[in-house]
Amino acid sequence: MNKLSEKFVAGGFSVALLLLCGVGITSFTSFQRLTQEKQWVIHTHQVIEALDYLHLGLSNVENARSNYIFTKKAIYKTVYEQEKQKVTQQIQLIRNLTRNNSQQQAQIQKIETSLIYKFDLLQKSIDIFEKQGLSKAVEIDQTNMAFNIDAQLKNLTQAMESEEKTLLQQRIANTDDSFSQIIFVVALGYGLSFFLIVVVYLLLQEQIRINKVLSAEAILLEQQAAKAKLVNILETVTDAFVALDVNWCYTYVNQRAGQIFNRRPEDLIGKNIWEEFPEGVGQKFYYAYYQAVAEQKVIEMEEYYPPWKRWFENRIYPSREGLSIFFQDITRRKLAEQALENSEKRYRSLVIATSQAVWLADARGFPKEYSSWVTLTGQSQEEIEKWGWLNAIHPEDRDFSQFLWNQAKEWKSPYKLEHRVRVADGSYRFFAVRGVPILDGDNEIQEWIGTHTDITERKLAEDALQQAKAELEIKVQERTAELQKLNEELRNSNQELEQFAYVASHDLQEPLRAVTGYSQLLVEEYQERLDESAQEYLDYIIDGAKRMQQLIQDLLAYSRVGTRGRAFTSTDCNAVLSEVLSNLQMAIAESQAIITHNPLPNVLADKTQLIQLFQNLIGNAIKFRRKDVPPQIHISAVRQEKSMGVGEEDFTQHYVWLFSVQDNGIGIKSQYLERIFEIFRRLHTRREFPGTGIGLAICKKIVERHNGRIWAESQLRVGTTFYFTLYESVT
Repeated sequence: MNKLSEKFVAGGFSVALLLLCGVGITSFTSFQRLTQEKQWVIHTHQVIEALDYLHLGLSNVENARSNYIFTKKAIYKTVYEQEKQKVTQQIQLIRNLTRNNSQQQAQIQKIETSLIYKFDLLQKSIDIFEKQGLSKAVEIDQTNMAFNIDAQLKNLTQAMESEEKTLLQQRIANTDDSFSQIIFVVALGYGLSFFLIVVVYLLLQEQIRINKVLSAEAILLEQQAAKAKLVNILETVTDAFVALDVNWCYTYVNQRAGQIFNRRPEDLIGKNIWEEFPEGVGQKFYYAYYQAVAEQKVIEMEEYYPPWKRWFENRIYPSREGLSIFFQDITRRKLAEQALENSEKRYRSLVIATSQAVWLADARGFPKEYSSWVTLTGQSQEEIEKWGWLNAIHPEDRDFSQFLWNQAKEWKSPYKLEHRVRVADGSYRFFAVRGVPILDGDNEIQEWIGTHTDITERKLAEDALQQAKAELEIKVQERTAELQKLNEELRNSNQELEQFAYVASHDLQEPLRAVTGYSQLLVEEYQERLDESAQEYLDYIIDGAKRMQQLIQDLLAYSRVGTRGRAFTSTDCNAVLSEVLSNLQMAIAESQAIITHNPLPNVLADKTQLIQLFQNLIGNAIKFRRKDVPPQIHISAVRQEKSMGVGEEDFTQHYVWLFSVQDNGIGIKSQYLERIFEIFRRLHTRREFPGTGIGLAICKKIVERHNGRIWAESQLRVGTTFYFTLYESVT
């Protein structure tokens, strides 16, 4: 009977699983088929929707054509062309959607033919309108051909819609049939599976009842085996173990207990504990044994046993049969605890002796050791408990002190601040506070240790220093007023110098123009009479006059950087660079230069001088190029945090932009990198590279006027990078 039940249960489960698998497979295939039918339904809807859009597109084409004819606005003609293109695209979409239906493909072919005639008539009406006027164009719409084409298009699209709607109804019906089949198969399969599972469940309940009877018989055997296992366990544990009966005689002693007693376990079995160890009578554990038996409760205790000069930890378990006692030697641990306690006593003595207030708090911040705090503040133990110590903090500092404490506790970080504390005489003094969390192995706070250090004298000194600083600021203001007066005088002097420079440059250039002009006249009128030497001399005169004129112009530009600059405004460096590249268009084309740049920022600058700065640097990169490769120049900018410097109090920006202009030119020797920004400083002859040697000096003066700095880094025959800084524009 039992074997038959097992076979029936296994067979029932197998059949149920097979039914469930069959239902799953059938459901899966049915759902796949249902999904395919659903896709065809969606596909049919897409075709119908595409036909609706085709109708709308044709209407939009005619409306756009009519609007153009009646309003003469070119925008409607553009719309007409766009809508024609959309109709063509819609036809192509319908063709792709119905490519599996030959009948619909034939209809699409007819629609395309009719559309060609339709668009030809519409275009013809537009052409007639543009040449002969509105009335002639309208006549085309009234022709029989136009009506026939419209009717034909309408019939064709309606035929396609009708066909698709018929297909839609068929496919929806197929979907409903498939869904009904799925429901029937799933219901049948799950019903049969449920019936088999119920039958199997009833058989299992009967089997469980039989197993309970067998289990009761096995329990007795297991208890006997458990006693044997318990003996093995008690012999392998590190604790000593003894068992006593109600007459205080040993019934079991493990090997570890025998080692501690220095006796053989078998020699103690059946003997009275107090007769074998009479020195134990009157000891602490003696009374604990009797208490455990009397009260029938578990007792745990630690005791020093003088006869053996050792500490023992005892766990006493009473029962009706007697006592079970686990004990172990804890002498080494107790000695370590005593050493730690002595260390803590010495620490407390040190705390009391120190001039600082030293305190201990638990993980929540509640005081643990506060003797020096009591001495400092005069608070009692009851007043200090929990958050009572905050009452000794000055009311203005109390909330902030508690906020920082909660923050340090949350972050497990040191607690640091300065606040005022009411000391024992009732006055407030300043203290520097520092508390450190003590963490365990799991990174959890065990306790806090901290100090309060009196810094009142230092605070008083800081206040005196603050007063002295205020007095110094008054003197600085007075000195500033004097400097402003001197600046005004200097400004007037600069204006006079500027006027002088303008007059001087004008007067200097006038004779130079005369020299250049008459020299050119000599060349033009007496060229045939001049020998080669005279011609060369005249060339020198003309070239020298031109260089002198350029030198005067550069000197004038240099002198005007600081005197004729415009006010600083927000300037888009991308627009500045675009204007510079336009100015250098000829030089870029002749040198075949490749100029790239990253997105550039807005800066606070004089736009005119910024154009001059970029133009000088890019122009130099083109001029000092290598002969073997075309110049490649890259401009970029990086945002950096600004550090306020002396004399920058009037600037409110917090960031500067570091610009770089990098080229692949001839490069500069490192010993000349500082000298290139000096006026008239040239590193090459005029025959090698033309110029006056003032361009980089002007760049430096422009950057310094913008409170920035400029420098260069270079490597011979590799290239040079010029760096300069400008302030970010404040928005």
